Amino acid sequence: MPRENGIHKIHAKFNGVHIPGSPFSVKVGKDTADPAAVHAFGNGLKDVKTGQKTDFIVDTCNAGVGTLSVNIDGPSKVSMDCTEVEEGYKVRYTPLAPGDYYVSIKYNNNHIVGSPFKVTCKGDSKVADIGGQETSSVSVETVAKVGKANNSTGPLLPQFKSDASKVTSKGMGLKKAYIGKQNLFTVSANNAGANILFVGIHGPKGPCEEVYIKHQGHNQYAVNYLVRERGDYLVLVKWGDEHIPGSPFKVEV
Repeated sequence: MPRENGIHKIHAKFNGVHIPGSPFSVKVGKDTADPAAVHAFGNGLKDVKTGQKTDFIVDTCNAGVGTLSVNIDGPSKVSMDCTEVEEGYKVRYTPLAPGDYYVSIKYNNNHIVGSPFKVTCKGDSKVADIGGQETSSVSVETVAKVGKANNSTGPLLPQFKSDASKVTSKGMGLKKAYIGKQNLFTVSANNAGANILFVGIHGPKGPCEEVYIKHQGHNQYAVNYLVRERGDYLVLVKWGDEHIPGSPFKVEV
């Protein structure tokens, strides 16, 4: 009896030889995969060196079971393997030529946050001949994993990996605001990993009446807010649980 959800293999042999179609793939459990809950991190998604093995982790905790696919496109094929670890799966690879590699990570055929990742490889070009673009791939059927700290029965939040110190912001709305008008500022988190943007604005008599956040793609956000009272306001901007540089901002109305 299967004890875990996921794709199981049934090997059917006669006299030690697989019968036609064996091994058979059998799906156990419902398709509850959530690609949005998957994230990746590690040195293998940053700058790497030619001929040196590197790796990264794909964290699938609380993402359900599914198919994890990793494709690496670059100036050379790479030696690549994937092994199961506590929080998900470790992908190891060795680039053989300098240049830019693009690491695409998909969960049930959907890109995870940040994918494809651009990785720059530096080093000796003599490790391998440089030709056209080469593609290397690995795919695994995952098993359900749950983070240790998550014991609740409610909705499960992804375990984000991010750096709020790399978030930038700009705009007049972080310095001065005008009554009855839309005040604007922008937030850029494209180099800060994956997380959730939180914005709160508090004035002399409490929170301001309207705050709108629009995601413009690639972790770029536009924030509009409306105030109806004069005074000093505080604009709090967080990337996950951490304030971004400069937050809270003091705004005069």
